[in-house]
Amino acid sequence: MNYIPSMITIGNFICGLLAVHSLIFHNIHSAVIFIFTGMFLDFFDGMAARKLNAVSDMGKELDSFADLVTFGVAPSMLAYSVALYALPFIGILCALAYSICGMLRLSKFNVEQSKLPTFIGMPIPFAAMCLVILCFVNNPILLALGTCALSYLMVSKVKFPHFKKHAAENLESERWN
Repeated sequence: MNYIPSMITIGNFICGLLAVHSLIFHNIHSAVIFIFTGMFLDFFDGMAARKLNAVSDMGKELDSFADLVTFGVAPSMLAYSVALYALPFIGILCALAYSICGMLRLSKFNVEQSKLPTFIGMPIPFAAMCLVILCFVNNPILLALGTCALSYLMVSKVKFPHFKKHAAENLESERWN
């Protein structure tokens, strides 16, 4: 049973890889579906780990690697494929900045923030959801500005609520009441 959360995380990683693969073949809709499916799996891997008492440092690292691909690399490639390509140098810089800031955000979370009650900086799954939605605007300049804003928010000191922890605490308190 202890392997189930890791299998869910690996499913998230596979979704990220399939999103990138879809983008290589210009299949935007499949890429979006894979990113959102990865988001769904990401929501449940930690919950499953806590429920099955299978929380581990290895699981935390696997989760970060999967999140980097599914919520860092795939959405930045999506943004570039949809509209950022129209801004030759700036578009690639925006896509790279998003992925790099996502990587920094995940590293910082693992080292400094995983025990805090709030997120410091925008969580990468939320940034990915915002970026995917921005891609539907299909305006290269707005998408470039949005990508830069999301990149900054991921590495900023802005506090964001920790919905997973609040949900887990509520479930735990309901169980004991």
